[in-house]
Amino acid sequence: MSKYYYGRIFNNLSNLEITGVKTRVVKEKDNIVSILIESLKKQKIVLKEKDIIVIASKIVALSQGRVVEIKGTDYKKGDLKSLIQKEGKALFPTNFCWLTFKDGHLIPNAGVDQSNVPKGKVVLWPRNPYKEAQSIQKKLRKHFKLKKLGIIIADSTCAPLRPGVHGISIGHFGFKGIDDCRNKKDIYGNKMRVTRRALADSLATAALILMGETNEKKPFAVIKDAPVDFINKRERKSVIQLKSDLFYGMYSDEFIKFASKK
Repeated sequence: MSKYYYGRIFNNLSNLEITGVKTRVVKEKDNIVSILIESLKKQKIVLKEKDIIVIASKIVALSQGRVVEIKGTDYKKGDLKSLIQKEGKALFPTNFCWLTFKDGHLIPNAGVDQSNVPKGKVVLWPRNPYKEAQSIQKKLRKHFKLKKLGIIIADSTCAPLRPGVHGISIGHFGFKGIDDCRNKKDIYGNKMRVTRRALADSLATAALILMGETNEKKPFAVIKDAPVDFINKRERKSVIQLKSDLFYGMYSDEFIKFASKK
């Protein structure tokens, strides 16, 4: 199994095990559930109760046909600019992209992506990622005869003042994506007031280390023994209101005005 990118993280709760799943090139309108099942069989990876499947958001979008032909690649003008502003709330241009709101996330270019797609085309963010995660989970549970299975649809993003990208969950199903630590006590008996652990995001980040960003062709990862609570109901989206954001006081009036538009 080692040739398929395999890693373990040990802690006092569990032995977290992550395996990247290599596939053929996923194309527009492909059935990604069938591709996953075929690839798991080929690599002799057996899904078990309480496993979590991480899926790259791009192949979910491809399966939905979320591909658009464009002319030009300059995000500041032409087809690409128009598409970005149609897909999300354009806030302001940076040296590299537009910063936009999309489905409650602050992300570059509303998720419109030119990487790992044929020239002259872009891939949009998936439609209804939480609903899609639930649909994929249902099909996999039926095929593998499982009761508890988690799904994460993951993408990469960047954080202010931090170099590089990390993973986020833009939709999940089958487990609690947020661990609310408020009112719990630390080792000295101090009560936690605001801390909530972003479990779905953290697992997405860990999986993307193995899945990669360029030509790895590993759009899936299997996580075993994750210390999460499994549930078979849809959670609220893992986003917060602007005024509840830790950084709200740093935002300009112009930013708040754009972000508050319906």
